[in-house]
Amino acid sequence: MPAFLNGTAEMYRIRRVILFLVCGAWAVTGSVPGAAAFESGISATMTPDFMRFFDTLALTADYGPFNNRPPWVRKWAGPVRIVLDPSAEPLRTEVEHVANRFSEWTDLPFMVMPPGTTRTPDSWNLITIELLPRETFQQTYKTHDVVCQTETHGVGGTLQVGYMVLSEGYTDCLRHEFMHALGFDSHWYPQQPSAIKSVLAYRDSAARANDYTLWDIMAIRVLYDFRIQAGMSRQKSLMIAHEVISERPQSAALQPVASDTGSTIR
Repeated sequence: MPAFLNGTAEMYRIRRVILFLVCGAWAVTGSVPGAAAFESGISATMTPDFMRFFDTLALTADYGPFNNRPPWVRKWAGPVRIVLDPSAEPLRTEVEHVANRFSEWTDLPFMVMPPGTTRTPDSWNLITIELLPRETFQQTYKTHDVVCQTETHGVGGTLQVGYMVLSEGYTDCLRHEFMHALGFDSHWYPQQPSAIKSVLAYRDSAARANDYTLWDIMAIRVLYDFRIQAGMSRQKSLMIAHEVISERPQSAALQPVASDTGSTIR
């Protein structure tokens, strides 16, 4: 949770969780103006829908005890190293695949370090991934319904370290948690009919996608546009986001989403 240091450097700690037992699922029916055009190409007509989506994921506090943090931009500013705990080595191929995609979408290098690389206490620009047996996860985090978790730490909106822990048997959390690690702290749970799908919807929601959708990719590209800075206020960043997609509405998804046929995790 954020701790404010006299209005100057703000150090925050965000714990992100994904729920195994959710309070029901949301019915996602009907259509959203511009959604069909977005799925087939990219159209400026989807701007209002995208702005709501982006605002929800990147700048709006989610419910729960872990989200008492300021409504500002959180993002990485430099090359990001990803270290796999030995327990997470079975995920290496999938992690490398996701890291390569993030490098393209953010224009920042996301580098998966060689096996055996360890994290030192003073390491920055680092995300670590650990895979725990379900029983160990439950005992460690004193929970029976949480199955995966991501924490990010940083100063002034600039992310410095991230910790991702997955339960064995729930590695489909990986892409969901990775998007949290990028700086998207909230979840997608539309309160009205919506055609928008996202990896950041809860696992039992009809809005949940197994892979990054064009909406997710666009949100990532917009968040990491050079004009949007870490620590920038919600109001200013939304103004810039609107400019980005108004100027180049197709820029967030210039290339079709690659198929993941043959990948080990979906």
